[in-house]
Amino acid sequence: MSGAEMRADDRQHMIDEQRLMIRETQTPIIQVWDGILALPIVGTMDTARAQEMNEVLLQKIVDLGAEIVILDITGVPLVDTAMAKHLLETVSAARLLGAEVLIVGLSARTAMTMVHLGLDLGGVTTRTTMAKGLQLAFARLGLEVVRRRGVMQGDHDLAETES
Repeated sequence: MSGAEMRADDRQHMIDEQRLMIRETQTPIIQVWDGILALPIVGTMDTARAQEMNEVLLQKIVDLGAEIVILDITGVPLVDTAMAKHLLETVSAARLLGAEVLIVGLSARTAMTMVHLGLDLGGVTTRTTMAKGLQLAFARLGLEVVRRRGVMQGDHDLAETES
């Protein structure tokens, strides 16, 4: 093998590693609590990215036994028909695995766009912010966040209580 061929192989290997890293970082599925996953979606979504996102998310639901998935679309600049279709496919697939899906990060503009597109989100739970989505997720799992007495402002702790 010549030196040029070795450099080309090294370059191709580096490109493959970079693609893998990009793929992993564009689908950051976060376990925010036992039974709760969050998937922040940033940027636009094409069919290939949506399919990959769904595969990774569905595997995480199975692996971790997640009961609730929070899809955060705060970082999506525009929700068009294709994006909405991908979101609804994600919701449907996760439900088949027994997970409830909450879509958070809806702005007034996004909500109006979805209405104008005639999208049926009747069976989808939505909230405007991640904080409100987490509140709902905790409530659905019988958890609550409580402030401890005597803790200075800025120090936050979570306490799990049985319902």
